Amino acid sequence: MMYIQGFQKIKRVGQILKILSKHGFDEIISRSNLDRILPDSFLYWNNHTRKIFEEDFNVRIRLAIEELGPTFIKLGQLLSNRPDIIPKDLQEELVKLQDNVNTEELDLKLRLEKELAIDLDDHFLSIETVPLASASIAQVYKGELKDGKDIIFKVKRQNIDEIIRADLDFIKDLVRLLRKKYEVINKMNLYEIALSFESSLLNELSFTNELNNIERFRRNFSGNKDVYIPKVYRKYSTDTLICMEYIDGVKINDIAGLENYGLHRKSILQNVLDLFLEQVLMHGFFHADPHPGNVFVNKRGQIVFIDFGAMGFMIPEDRKIIEAMVIDFLANDARSLIKNIKKLAIVHHIQDERRLERDAYEIFEMIKQNALEDIEISVMLQKLNIVLQTNHILLPDFVYILLRGVSILEGTGRQLDAELNIPESISPFAQKIAAQKLSSDYIFGQLKEKAKMIKDVLEEVPDDLLTLLDKVKNDKITLNHRMQDFDNLQLILHRMGNKFLLSILAMTFGVGASILAHGRVGYLLWGIPLLSWFGFIMSFILCFALLNHLYKSK
Repeated sequence: MMYIQGFQKIKRVGQILKILSKHGFDEIISRSNLDRILPDSFLYWNNHTRKIFEEDFNVRIRLAIEELGPTFIKLGQLLSNRPDIIPKDLQEELVKLQDNVNTEELDLKLRLEKELAIDLDDHFLSIETVPLASASIAQVYKGELKDGKDIIFKVKRQNIDEIIRADLDFIKDLVRLLRKKYEVINKMNLYEIALSFESSLLNELSFTNELNNIERFRRNFSGNKDVYIPKVYRKYSTDTLICMEYIDGVKINDIAGLENYGLHRKSILQNVLDLFLEQVLMHGFFHADPHPGNVFVNKRGQIVFIDFGAMGFMIPEDRKIIEAMVIDFLANDARSLIKNIKKLAIVHHIQDERRLERDAYEIFEMIKQNALEDIEISVMLQKLNIVLQTNHILLPDFVYILLRGVSILEGTGRQLDAELNIPESISPFAQKIAAQKLSSDYIFGQLKEKAKMIKDVLEEVPDDLLTLLDKVKNDKITLNHRMQDFDNLQLILHRMGNKFLLSILAMTFGVGASILAHGRVGYLLWGIPLLSWFGFIMSFILCFALLNHLYKSK
């Protein structure tokens, strides 16, 4: 089995190289200026060399990605939302990957009957065999149930699992190779990003997982009339196909369509932002790919999310930190923001916190003082990336997924309302979250959590101490240490020892004098033994010396 997988991997790498060559990525030639010195008859002697010199470089990239298949299409879609990484003209070309995907020929009815083990005529009035839409992992077909309800089938492409797994292995191997050769790749944490991309894409391959995501999303928004979640038909669904309600609506960025419905685009945009914030800050479960092709608006003005394959997930503790970071952002509190970044980060090596604070304030002001049309998002994201790389900050996977979602919504917001001010738009929702933190229920819940934590600590510490003492007793503890600035440390310890000794002596004389005074032993002066007087005086002198020592050491 291992040999078969290895052969498939080698075969796929060969296909990738062949496709790259087909689309003219002989960049050593194309960027060598040979076209200036060689005659046209030689340069354009076949279609391949003609492609190298005539076709636009960015178009060739897109065409190559489309032919490479779903993994690279998904990667291209990811890059199309990262103007901080790729040039603007390439970004504009890659945006087309969201809609323009080649259809796959498929005998739909035969596949449905085989997978569902039913006679289609008994359950459906009609099923269209021409795809309504074609995506990188699946194709969408329209149909009608016996009761007249319109539905769609989302059908996974054939052999897609094997192709995607081979492609992911190739991408990881390539990043590992680049990481060894280039320090900048290592600082970008590119391999960790590749692992995050792999995890997200593998989750998308399971349609059972997507069905569960839809049901969970519906539970989270039960009772909310601003959002609509399509109904799913589990009896007509498997791990490779989904049957769900057909949505009659327009894309979120279809301005003409919104106007035909009599809807105000600014209010629609505000609803989308509020719903996304609710997903992130209240549910900790959010749509990871909210591009216009996955966010619709129906005639009633409700926001309709579709394609729940890619979702972001946060544990409760991480969600609380993100909440705090949003409030820090609105309050322009850079110091608290950095503190929360440290809590959230998997790895960080912040060498200059003051500089990091200044960088944070610069980003705050850039966003706060400008409308969306005046913000150069590529400059802001590039600065954010530099800050993270400079301080070697590696954040959890969900943060990068969240940033991608925010970047996508920023693009949509720019189309619907260029005058949108982000802090002003998210401020009401953030204030609602802040108010909840002051409620009695929230405070009581926090007290319960802290009490449980203290109880756990009290139960675990004695066992941990016994384990540690047992290891010490059996010589199983090894200390590895490195002392820097030892002379300074020695002086500090010496001063601490002096203060400690003065404190002990003062306490000893004071306690001893009190005991003697109570016993009335020896000669008395005003009813108190002379030795007690001596003890009290020495205790007073030592206390004065200790206070003086503490004052001088400030």
